[in-house]
Amino acid sequence: MESKDDDYWNDSTNKSFNFDEDDVAVLEIPSGSSNRRSLFGEDTASEVNYASVQNELPLHMIISEEDLTSIMEDQSRNEMPVPKGISLEEEVKLLRKKLQDFSYAPSALSVVARLILGKPCSLEMFRSLQEKEELLDEAVACGNGNAMLKVVLFLENTLKKKLFHRFLQTRPEAVSHYVNYMALRLKVTECTDLLTYLGRHHEASLLQFSIYVRSTSNIEFKRQRLKKIYSDYFSQPGANSFYAQLVANYINLLELQVAEQHSNSSTSGSILDQSVLETLYYICSRYKWGDTSLQTNENPFKLAEAHHVGQSQFEWIALNERAKRQAWLDFEHIFEKKAWLNLKQKSFNIHIPIDKTILRLFALHAPDPVLNNFLVKVEDPQRRLALARRVNAKRGIVDALVALKDRSELDSFAQSLESGTEEKYYADKALKSLNTKWKSDAIKLIK
Repeated sequence: MESKDDDYWNDSTNKSFNFDEDDVAVLEIPSGSSNRRSLFGEDTASEVNYASVQNELPLHMIISEEDLTSIMEDQSRNEMPVPKGISLEEEVKLLRKKLQDFSYAPSALSVVARLILGKPCSLEMFRSLQEKEELLDEAVACGNGNAMLKVVLFLENTLKKKLFHRFLQTRPEAVSHYVNYMALRLKVTECTDLLTYLGRHHEASLLQFSIYVRSTSNIEFKRQRLKKIYSDYFSQPGANSFYAQLVANYINLLELQVAEQHSNSSTSGSILDQSVLETLYYICSRYKWGDTSLQTNENPFKLAEAHHVGQSQFEWIALNERAKRQAWLDFEHIFEKKAWLNLKQKSFNIHIPIDKTILRLFALHAPDPVLNNFLVKVEDPQRRLALARRVNAKRGIVDALVALKDRSELDSFAQSLESGTEEKYYADKALKSLNTKWKSDAIKLIK
């Protein structure tokens, strides 16, 4: 009596994989075939292209010698074919031997080998603590995540929680796979209990924080859960101060968003559950620039400071928000800082690239006076001239040509301007001043 599996091995049309040819596995690609199955399933187009370039791979790069030996032993024991043409008595002997092999409990190594291959197998025969521990050790040793996780889940279902946690205590690789698996399924309690038992309190608290941040859109529920996490973990002695501040800032951000949403319900859109930078952009639109009396998170400077927003990032967000609202006068409060010793004296201070700033302002239709105010901050006159021409800032072009002392180019540019315009008057005045200075310098050289 032959099974379907026996038919496969006894049929001469089925060619087996040959491991004996110079220890090299040759992967043949049928010509004209778009889909192909490899040792590991169906190949993608990129895998087919790669195999066509390098069609011979050393066997040790595909599977380790130890795993290969285990697989071959498992196949020879469990999938032994019955040769054709033998007598009924000999066939009965072979089947009795196969049945005898199945009567013995399989080793942990052979079971793990089947798990690696994705073959069905039962773990229920591992009953004693020693057998279960050996099975777990074999799964960890093989390094296969799927095999490790299947064994861990089997132990979770067959051991008491305290004993299960003790098994994982000295096996961090298994813990890592188990925690990731449970976290994806939002099983917060199980993950937290295990990490707490292992003394990894910070990881347990951060896991809860990350899960509740991304698992619900209910702001009130999220806020209450995060407050409890902060109280239970981060406010306790020995808690990591950096993570404690991170959680506290996030809670404050949620409360600010809720308060702003309630006080400005008529405003289109919602800032609830938005990022720090999106909230900062919103606060920039609500703030009365120049009012330094407000010292809370409703002040964009204070909000940026509380959430450690970089100076360049803050300036870029404020510039874009104010420019889109055409609030050009507010740039004074963003980029001009008061001196420490003389509060009436101000200095221009910018942390974002000046070239990028000028081009962005031009894209947002900034008027020439605003562009010129930034162009004069470019120290290199040649670079300033190139930028002024790109943004068509006529005064900026004149100032750059004066700085370069290029009279001929300035004269040519002045003649191209329309008569009677303010720019024409400014260019003629600059050219006259430059000519006067040139004549004065020439007289000094003659003397």
